[in-house]
Amino acid sequence: MARKRIHKNYYKNSRAQRRQHVIRRFFLGLKVMLLAGGVFGTSLLLILAYDAVTQSSYFEARTITVQGNQRFSKETILKQAGLKLKENILSVNLNALRYRLMAHPWIAAAEVERELPDAIHIRVKERVPIAIVDLNQPVRLASESVSGRLFYLDKDGEIFKPVESSDKVRAPVVTGLSLSDIDFNDPWRSRLFRAVMKVLCSSRVDKNVIPLHALHRIDVDREIGLTLYAFFPPRNLSATPALTGKAGVLTHTGRSMVEIKVGFGDYESKYSRLQNMVSHLKKDKGFLSPRSIDLIDSDRIVVRPSMSGQAESRSVSGGRDLWTSRRKEV
Repeated sequence: MARKRIHKNYYKNSRAQRRQHVIRRFFLGLKVMLLAGGVFGTSLLLILAYDAVTQSSYFEARTITVQGNQRFSKETILKQAGLKLKENILSVNLNALRYRLMAHPWIAAAEVERELPDAIHIRVKERVPIAIVDLNQPVRLASESVSGRLFYLDKDGEIFKPVESSDKVRAPVVTGLSLSDIDFNDPWRSRLFRAVMKVLCSSRVDKNVIPLHALHRIDVDREIGLTLYAFFPPRNLSATPALTGKAGVLTHTGRSMVEIKVGFGDYESKYSRLQNMVSHLKKDKGFLSPRSIDLIDSDRIVVRPSMSGQAESRSVSGGRDLWTSRRKEV
């Protein structure tokens, strides 16, 4: 005998189930409303608290310190940053302030800190120009194409600003480079640019035989290398920083400009030989004013005297002609 199939009654207690379902939805909606109200109330309290704190006179900037500025005054730095005394330090966006400072072409880096309850500390790192590069083509600086010829070069090998007469910067001029010689992604990759940077960095070393303040120009030749032009005082090859003139234009008073050919590479050895030669020239009173010095050959130094030095040497020597070949090898 087959078993009788039992069918469930789906409609049993359906009214009670609907009532429970409505109650569950009511309490769920109530919880959501309470949660939303709590979030809204908390947010409102936080907003009111933020407004109260950022507008409170207790957190007004009464002390603002600026460190690392040499070229610009504290007032100029604060103007660039857009920061004033009595401004609430909690309302200041430190990142935005730092970016405004670094937007200035002479500022390489900046740090900004707040100190509760009423102080802000700013530290800047200014760019140090060590040369002026003479280029014939426009240069792209900070995503902007700048036309012109003269641009500042800093100690990190970065071209950062076109030269303006109001800058009042005295620096040696580098000629003979083109944009193809400067890789802005890796400026040390170019052989010519790398040679220029090595000479400039060597001139910044203390007690260098050719100090940076005496270096007037660096000519770059793709075949023979670098030729330096430096000011030397008469009778003494120890240069002094008494330079006069506008930005990028140096003049000399009572000093002679000497052409120094250094070529490519081995600059430390060449500078050492030049230093020894300087000591030799100081002792040799018959050799007063060189016109050019050739250091390219590693086996010798060729020195050519200036015309004034030649005439003076003949006078000192009592009539003897010291410069029959017009050059002297050391």
